[in-house]
Amino acid sequence: MKIAIYSGNIPSTTFVENLIDGLSEAGYEIYLFGKLVKEVSARKNVKLFPTPVKDFPLVFFVLKEFLKLFLKDPELFFKSLKSFSKTSGGFKSFFKKAGALLPVINNKPHIFHIQWAKTVQQHPEIFNLIESKTALSLRGAHINYSPLADQQLADSYKKYFPAIDGFHAVSQAIGDEAAKYGADKNKIKVIYTSVRQDLIDRKSSIYESGTLEIISVGRFHWKKGYHYALDAMKKLKDEKVKFKYTIVAQGEIPEEIIFLIDEYKLRECVKIIQGMEYQSLIEKLQSSHILLLPSVEEGIANVVLEAMATGIPVITTDCGGMKEAVQDNFNGYIVPLRDPSSIVIKIKEYIVTSKETKKNLTAEARRTVIEKFSGERQVRQFSEFYNSILH
Repeated sequence: MKIAIYSGNIPSTTFVENLIDGLSEAGYEIYLFGKLVKEVSARKNVKLFPTPVKDFPLVFFVLKEFLKLFLKDPELFFKSLKSFSKTSGGFKSFFKKAGALLPVINNKPHIFHIQWAKTVQQHPEIFNLIESKTALSLRGAHINYSPLADQQLADSYKKYFPAIDGFHAVSQAIGDEAAKYGADKNKIKVIYTSVRQDLIDRKSSIYESGTLEIISVGRFHWKKGYHYALDAMKKLKDEKVKFKYTIVAQGEIPEEIIFLIDEYKLRECVKIIQGMEYQSLIEKLQSSHILLLPSVEEGIANVVLEAMATGIPVITTDCGGMKEAVQDNFNGYIVPLRDPSSIVIKIKEYIVTSKETKKNLTAEARRTVIEKFSGERQVRQFSEFYNSILH
C-alpha cells in the first residue's frame, strides 16, 4: 500500500516523523511530498518527492511535472491546468500551487494523508484533481480554536470535511470538536500519538530535596498559558519555595512575559530558552523534576507524553484531551484552566509527597505510555484505519 504523508515540509514535526518511521518499518511504501527544509537520510520504504523553493528550479520542476501528466493523462492535464489557472496571486502562486500538488497527482498514492487541517483551505484542488483516497489528521489549534477565530476557515471545513474519506483524531475531545464542522463521526478514528521507545528506556531521578527544577515546553502563544505559570511562580516565591523555572519555547519572547518576569522580580529563578534541538531538549527535560503544562488549549500535548515516558512527573491543566492521558494523583496531576493557585497547591503537594508515592506516580505514567501511546499500537491502529478507508 502506498501512503502519502503530507505535512508540506520534508522533514516534518517529530511526531509525524515518528509515524513515518513506524509505517515504513511495518512495510508500507511511504511517499513524502513538500518543500525540502533540510537534507534527510535515506529510510527503508520511504520515497521523497521534494518541490523546489527557489523560483527558477520551481518553474522547471512544474513544467516537467506537467509534461509527465500530459503524457499519462491528457484529460487530467487540461483539468489541472485550468484549475491551477484560477489561483489568485498571479504566476508565482500558480507555480507554488502546481509544484505542491502535481507530484501527488502524477504518483497516485493509494491514500493521501494530510497532516494539517488547514491544508483543505489552502489546496481545495485536492478534491477534484487527486484520485487517491483522502485521510485527514485532526490536531490541536487547527481544530480547537483557529476556525473559531476565522470564519472563512470554518466555512472551508464545513465544505470539504464531508468529502474526506477518513479522519485520524489525536484525542477523542478533538474528534468531537471536528464533528461540529462536518466531519462524519463514523469516519473518525482516535489514534494517540506514539512515544519513542528510547524515551521509555531512560531513567530519571526523583526529587527529594533542594531546589525544585520546573520546566515548560512549547512555542510562544497565548494558548500555552505561560502568564498563568508565571503567576504561579510568583506565589511560590512569596511562599519561600526554592525553585527554578525554565520555559523552552520557539519564537520571539512576548512583551507580556518579559513584563511579568520583571514585575514579579523573577529574573533569578526564571529562565527562558528560545528553542532547543530535540535531543538537547529531551536531556533538559530529563534533568528536570516537574513538567508544567499551563495551556488553555491542547489536543494531547506530545511533551507531556515524552515527560511521562522518561519518568518526569507532569502537572497539566484540564484542557483538550489531556484527561485521556493524565489521571489526577494516579499518573500525574491535573489542575483547572487559568488557575495559578491550583498549580501552586499541586507543586507543594508533590514536594512533600513520599518518595515511594512519587515512584508509583512515575511508574504509572510510564505504564500509561506503554499501553496507550506505544509505536507498535499506533502502527497497528493506522493499518486498520487505512484498510477501512480503502475497503
